Amino acid sequence: MKHSSHLNYSYKDYIDSPEGLADSIAETLGCPVTIEDANHRIVSYSKHEKNVDEARIATIMRRKVPEHVINGLWKQGIMAKLFESDQPIIVKTIDSIGLGHRLAVSVRKNNEILGFIWAQTNDLSVTAEHLEEMKEAAQWVSHHLLRQQAKKKKTEENRKEFFWQLLTGSLQNPAEIKRLAKKFHMNLQGQLCVAVFEFTEDMSQAVERHAYYLTETLHQTRIVNRIFDDQQLILLVRTDNKEDANEMNQAFIREFTQKMKERLNFEDLKGAFGLIYDSPTLISDSYKQALKVLELKEQYSAGLQHVDNYQDLGVYQFLNELSSLQKRENYKNDALTNIRTYDERHNSMLLETLKVFLEKNSNVHQAAAHMHIHTNTLNYRLKRIKEIGNIDFKDMNQKTMLYLDLLIYENEQEDL
Repeated sequence: MKHSSHLNYSYKDYIDSPEGLADSIAETLGCPVTIEDANHRIVSYSKHEKNVDEARIATIMRRKVPEHVINGLWKQGIMAKLFESDQPIIVKTIDSIGLGHRLAVSVRKNNEILGFIWAQTNDLSVTAEHLEEMKEAAQWVSHHLLRQQAKKKKTEENRKEFFWQLLTGSLQNPAEIKRLAKKFHMNLQGQLCVAVFEFTEDMSQAVERHAYYLTETLHQTRIVNRIFDDQQLILLVRTDNKEDANEMNQAFIREFTQKMKERLNFEDLKGAFGLIYDSPTLISDSYKQALKVLELKEQYSAGLQHVDNYQDLGVYQFLNELSSLQKRENYKNDALTNIRTYDERHNSMLLETLKVFLEKNSNVHQAAAHMHIHTNTLNYRLKRIKEIGNIDFKDMNQKTMLYLDLLIYENEQEDL
């Protein structure tokens, strides 16, 4: 790294174009430089030099920082420091992600992160003057990125309107959808679905920044578009292979929620996605389904704790409708009523036993293990259940109705 005077004499030439911006900074600092936007996509990078590390090479080849490098920087606390402060930091070698010595600084406007500058210093010592030069470089890069943001702002507003049209189903003309998708560079080919994350806290700017950042840096899925609505983050997700889509979406939901918990201490963040369709005219259906999953997860938290896909709701899809219908018709299940009355009189657990037995698909050994009782004890209870409720466990129709009525009854008890 070489010493130099102040930088601004040469940076003015590159505010409108990123070309040469990194070269100008690299020439001043005397080492390779990479400029990234807030989501780790390359804005500009300097000419190659000797001893360039693996992380820099992979970033330039992909035009974006590899996910394992980003994860490594978070685990080492590097990214947290860059998010928290506008001061340059010295980063020591991290062999596990192929990263050599670095001098790094966040590029920002007030508290908003616009991007990052990374200078590969190798083994050269870093002085106070170098740190000051990095701070000044960040100011000039900030000017460039702000100008780029201003150009995109109007386009983004129109893009959001188009996205809401798709989510609400108010736009159904395939030709018009295709035209607008091309105009806003939204790839609507392949398999599409909507994912929704629901936050319990109000969506502060810091939360939005981290959420947006994660949707850009997690690589399992392709995010076509995103929008924040009150306490929800709504995403349009695309994949080319329908067979792998559900698995990929589930992995994305779980990793996103896990990383938000790790980085912002969110303990109660729920995510869900609707069915996958191959037509953009059905995006609104997927959106409604994702919202339905979130609603039912809140309502039936015990039974749906690990469900995040509309496809996996099973009978829970219809419980609220069945409950409403039963109330209108003054319906009651006599078998459950008799068993419940018996439990109340004898302080027994027959109703709970029945539910576990049905949940375990009538498997005596699994049900007994779940309840931590002997199989003989379970068989005795089942015998009493059959007698009191006049139940035939070989009748699939009767067992199905019993299970549905049990779920509805439990939900009604929670509402009391």
